[in-house]
Amino acid sequence: MRGQLHDRAEYWRNQIYQNATSFSPRPRASGMSAQGVIEIHVGRGTVQAPAQHVSNASALRAALMGFYLAFREHVLATSGGLTTLVLDDPQDLLDYDNRQRLARAICQLATDGAQIIATTHDRSFARTVVQEARAADLIAHHAVHPVNVSRATLETSPAVDELDRKRQAFVANPDGASQAQDYVNEARIFIEARLGDLFDDPAYPAHSAPTRAPTLVPLFDRLRALVSGRSNELFKSPILASFCNDPGMAPGAEARRILNQSHHDKASISYVDVAGLDADLKRLRVGIERVHGEFRRYRWREPLTAEALTNVAALVPVRAPVFNVPVSQDIAAFAGHLPSGGSQQAGDELFSSAWFDDKALFYIRHDTMGFAVPAGSVAIVEADATTVRDHSLVVARRGPQAFARRLLRPRNGEGFSLAAEATDPRRSRPTLAFEDHGIDTHRVVGALFGHLPPPEGREEATEILGDPILARVEIAYRVREDSAVPLALPGQVILGGGVLTAAELARIEGRIVALTLDDGTSILKRVGSPVSSSLPYLRQFETIGGLGDSAVIATEAVDGAPDLPVMAYARPIIGVIYDY
Repeated sequence: MRGQLHDRAEYWRNQIYQNATSFSPRPRASGMSAQGVIEIHVGRGTVQAPAQHVSNASALRAALMGFYLAFREHVLATSGGLTTLVLDDPQDLLDYDNRQRLARAICQLATDGAQIIATTHDRSFARTVVQEARAADLIAHHAVHPVNVSRATLETSPAVDELDRKRQAFVANPDGASQAQDYVNEARIFIEARLGDLFDDPAYPAHSAPTRAPTLVPLFDRLRALVSGRSNELFKSPILASFCNDPGMAPGAEARRILNQSHHDKASISYVDVAGLDADLKRLRVGIERVHGEFRRYRWREPLTAEALTNVAALVPVRAPVFNVPVSQDIAAFAGHLPSGGSQQAGDELFSSAWFDDKALFYIRHDTMGFAVPAGSVAIVEADATTVRDHSLVVARRGPQAFARRLLRPRNGEGFSLAAEATDPRRSRPTLAFEDHGIDTHRVVGALFGHLPPPEGREEATEILGDPILARVEIAYRVREDSAVPLALPGQVILGGGVLTAAELARIEGRIVALTLDDGTSILKRVGSPVSSSLPYLRQFETIGGLGDSAVIATEAVDGAPDLPVMAYARPIIGVIYDY
């Protein structure tokens, strides 16, 4: 038993933890543990690992999980059973790359027949597991809603990516009644479950005297009554007031009628019924997420959103063309050396235009965000104003003014500052100080590099409704190394356009491209000039953020050329997505 457990534990540990060292069982004296040895006892068997090989908490977590999975295999082979595994926050203590490996390991277990129930508070990890398992149709992703004074049993509802997937199926199937019915029904459940969470206080139950039905319309009307009465701090929030005033849920509104009909008579709903409500459903989906976020802050005793200024108009979500492109893994924005192959791996992860549903766009007029979002670029922001963390890039709005800067919070005290990060220190702008109220802050979650003509206005940031460059998105890459800093950080996603020929590189000198070399490697570089007029096929490709090396690359294979990396093709970089 010990030998098999040792081998399989080592296998699973290496699946989960990159650069993991081997288990090395050591003999021990009877009744005593060898010095510096970690022991795991199962019945009469013991597996040992040298303590010095567990260099940090992440490695220890991987070692214990490796043994757990190995022991599960042993029991399954010898005694049957244990096909169901319950994993509670399995990603704790693991860094980004090892969380990716853990997600793949979980998918492998499911492929091999395990029934896995994984719970996590980490939305990013949950999304990673979903992406790994989606292609094989192995996963159902749900949000968990606890028991409270108005809900007698625990409930689940579709997670936001599940709802987005239903919408994508609806959009991809014109005249598809079943897809339309599924989408509107999932939207109802999504909104209904999150509304139900708000009524966990005995003083403010979900039901009033005439009814105890916890369904969408009664829940919404109950919330509107509490907001109208400004019953407590939560119900005074302008975010809840804005949701209660949504025209899609007004008495007699078509969206309200169809959502209610999906509960009682889903089969009678047609594609046309839902097609006319797509904008309403997207707006309600964003609105209830904002409400639920405010509810969580209230329960965590964090400051709620300040009263909104009446002269700050709501942002308009971007009009993005529909696309669904693959994410190529492991692009190396390399530092110090050219990697040797393997950086562009086809995966099952997709990047969808649905990501833009709750985002807005701002044209950045000046170099106030430094190299991350240069002047002339477009910042992608969350359409809803939120409380933003220290050092985040933001677009901040106060009346007609809009600032594109980095937000800085003091360690002690209230308020925040907006600091400009000029690429040229001779053109720096003063730091501005604000109170927490009276200004809307929108977190920057990405950037587009389409070189639009400047819109009218003089503000640092000007809202625009769309960017035609989004129609040219053909592929996405996930960055692994760090020489693209500050344009892109490791783990972020870069959007690529169509394939460029060697001749086309001349017209985009100074622009950033993703180069795929003839060994399969993909790297991120800025297009430089040819090395010489006599060798036009040898071109300099420059580092982006200053942390890596420039490189001379042959843009085409030529007999007798120097032994240098050869470009297979290149794609222009259209934008970068920070959180995906």
